[in-house]
Amino acid sequence: MLTTATPEQLPGNRPPKAKCASVTLYHMDPGHHREAAAWHDADHKAEVIASVPNVFISQRWVTPPAWSALRPPSDLPEGGGEYVNIYWSSGTADELSADFSRLGADLDAVGRMDTVRYMHLVWPTGAPARLRPTYLETRPGLPISAAAVTASTAMTGLVANVGNGPGDDDFDRWYETEYLPKVLDTKLFAGAARLALDHPDHRGVSLTLLYLDARSPADAYVEYRERVRAWAAEPNGAPDAWPGHTTTFETIAQPSIGRYDVYD
Repeated sequence: MLTTATPEQLPGNRPPKAKCASVTLYHMDPGHHREAAAWHDADHKAEVIASVPNVFISQRWVTPPAWSALRPPSDLPEGGGEYVNIYWSSGTADELSADFSRLGADLDAVGRMDTVRYMHLVWPTGAPARLRPTYLETRPGLPISAAAVTASTAMTGLVANVGNGPGDDDFDRWYETEYLPKVLDTKLFAGAARLALDHPDHRGVSLTLLYLDARSPADAYVEYRERVRAWAAEPNGAPDAWPGHTTTFETIAQPSIGRYDVYD
């Protein structure tokens, strides 16, 4: 189910532009965060937006060292890394994969990919990093569309959660019709997006993005984690209370583009 804003929120109830997204988790080599992030912004991301068809948003989020202690432990390499990188596209996943492959080869041929050696992909591995949105919604009373929330430069933080679900309709239906609306009812988040990783090696894997507009994203995240712990005490009250579901990774992050003072 892909929900959109109500007609009162968005005249004409226009569908969201995004049809797929590339979302990747990265670890950067210590001592090279500033160099790699600045290259990523000034060269690579700029080239993607300028020349890759259908890509209309480029975002990067970073988990500061102090916030790393707030997130649950993860078995991903480097604990899941420090960066969440996102491209939203109005094209198909196959188109995005092909376009990225061509651009990477072109840039590599002229020596414009050297700095990527400091960036290490920690998720997803063994599958194209292309995801399909299945849910978009805002918190009750917010007078903008969910698509606008995902594109807003006013968001102060992002919670990114990689879940490995049982892969059945009952869980997906509960997650999107009961759990995410309950999360938004807390008023802690401006909006939520859920994306499915459509790949046979990652069946049941999904990514949830919770967008924060709070003055203190870390405080809001701590409150959210307390709510989740309380919900988990109820039968099927939280995702990890469901048989067959595990949380692979979760982080709280702040906007990173143009900001290089978090590390190094």
